[in-house]
Amino acid sequence: MSWINYFRTWARKYDEETSSYGYDPNRLIKPFLHLIGKRKQGLDVGCGTGLSLKVIETFCEKIVGIEPVEKMAKQAESKGFQVLRMKGEDLGQIKTKFDFISFFASIDYLDSSVAIKGLKNIITEDVVVFITIEPENKSSVVLKFLKNGFLVKKSITKRAYEGQNYVCVLFEKVKGYKEKKSSKDL
Repeated sequence: MSWINYFRTWARKYDEETSSYGYDPNRLIKPFLHLIGKRKQGLDVGCGTGLSLKVIETFCEKIVGIEPVEKMAKQAESKGFQVLRMKGEDLGQIKTKFDFISFFASIDYLDSSVAIKGLKNIITEDVVVFITIEPENKSSVVLKFLKNGFLVKKSITKRAYEGQNYVCVLFEKVKGYKEKKSSKDL
């Protein structure tokens, strides 16, 4: 079963089940809030039913979620959030610029190389990117961010819920970073 089909079948009971085992996005991002500060425009990639959007709205003036699973997107919209129907790999097509972007447990379910490259089209110079990721995927994903002009501002491992830890990482964009062109781009 593909991950999209998995979340389609789980969408109806997602909020209830995640609540029953203690998943709380606020607990994961709280140690980073002093570094994030107040933001103008936030994007949550793989926003699901909007649980993480509720947290992001506390420090972003405007927020948008992207979610490829229709049933989950509709639930987020029923909570008052704007949701674009698209996969995380397509985020580079968005026309808005963001100074905060999050991947709450979503980067594990997409082609992170494509999504990270797409970020360059939608970020402001002072952007910060927050991710939660399964520990076994940390090294490869962090390296992809580093190769695309981001620095780790803070990284910690937090208990996400019973039996599951996530590595929580806050990145900032290297000021003045210019992407290196390969010989095939010339």
